[in-house]
Amino acid sequence: MPRMTDRLSERFNESYASKKTAFIKKRFALLSFFDRCFYSLAFGVLLISPVNAAHAYSVEQEANVVHSSDINIYAAHLTEELETYCETDTTIRCELNVLSQPRLLAALQQIDTKSNVIKALESSEYELLIGSATIKNTENSVQKLVLEVTAQWHGIVIDDIQLTAVLDINMASVADTISETSNRLLSEWVESALSKQLFSAEFLYQFLGASDYKNELKVPQQIGDFALSRQHLFNDPLKGMLSRYIHKDFDLAVFDVYVYPLKNDDSAVTQSRDELLREQQDILTISKALGKEALTMSEIYELDNLASLTDVRVFGFEATLQTNSEPLFATQYAYVKNDKVVKFSINVPARITKSLIADAINAIVVPPESSMMKQVRQTNHSQSNANLVSMAP
Repeated sequence: MPRMTDRLSERFNESYASKKTAFIKKRFALLSFFDRCFYSLAFGVLLISPVNAAHAYSVEQEANVVHSSDINIYAAHLTEELETYCETDTTIRCELNVLSQPRLLAALQQIDTKSNVIKALESSEYELLIGSATIKNTENSVQKLVLEVTAQWHGIVIDDIQLTAVLDINMASVADTISETSNRLLSEWVESALSKQLFSAEFLYQFLGASDYKNELKVPQQIGDFALSRQHLFNDPLKGMLSRYIHKDFDLAVFDVYVYPLKNDDSAVTQSRDELLREQQDILTISKALGKEALTMSEIYELDNLASLTDVRVFGFEATLQTNSEPLFATQYAYVKNDKVVKFSINVPARITKSLIADAINAIVVPPESSMMKQVRQTNHSQSNANLVSMAP
């Protein structure tokens, strides 16, 4: 099985990232300027909160029938240990894979009455793998049902447990007793998963050794006339945390602060510019629907004469998108601090917020490098060296 660091390292692959772009934008509440423009056009709303959007999305899902193909629950192979036990112990007889995916899903839907687990597994990066077997002795006097339940995120095992219960051989139907017992075992697992908040961002970050943004990221309560409204920890350690500020007089004026780990070993200047280039590509994509004349966008430039900033290089750009109603503004800034990218995404013109940037940067303290990212970077570095060696004549 691939190591956790190898799995995480794979996520920095550009081809993988491009395949996931559309899904990520939808799943994480469409937080960039591109997404705000899209929702503005689609719903006639100037700006939609990512947290509210996520809430609205979940409410909509609760109101609709869940399609089984969208829920990542699978009947899985048993572990080698259990299979070997069944093959070598002559005092028992095993029947493997007694529960199919449709039966497992039906059981989970019956047990998870509030759909807490189902929503976590629906069209997400989480998967639930369940292996099953019945084991009975040669006299058929004792029969057991064994479930091996494994929860994964991006292929990384975050929870793994084996559950066992004795089957009631007095029930008329074998299928009924297996169904009743599997429901009971799955109910125990659901209760345990919810108790430990298995599918929460906090659990995932702690399990993987990611940065503790909630306790170690320090952001100001105010940035000029923008007040901190809420913070959102993405359910992906490579995306970090969003801090959203709302203007005290204009609640549609938003100042977003994103903090997340560097993706590679490129220089701070290169990565700051690359982050902004990706934003510009998104804006260009959405602006095509409105015609060539709708968009006005500057080149990426470096901010000069930022008072009290001596060790940080800040880059930015400005864009204006003309719509049938009022124009949409995007002002983006990015810089690198320690091993984190800090990006400001503001939906008002730069002339209003440029004077706030230096104070905001001075007030922000990013978390130190996490053990997870240190391992990922070491893995990437080792792989790069190995590739260089293999290419040498």
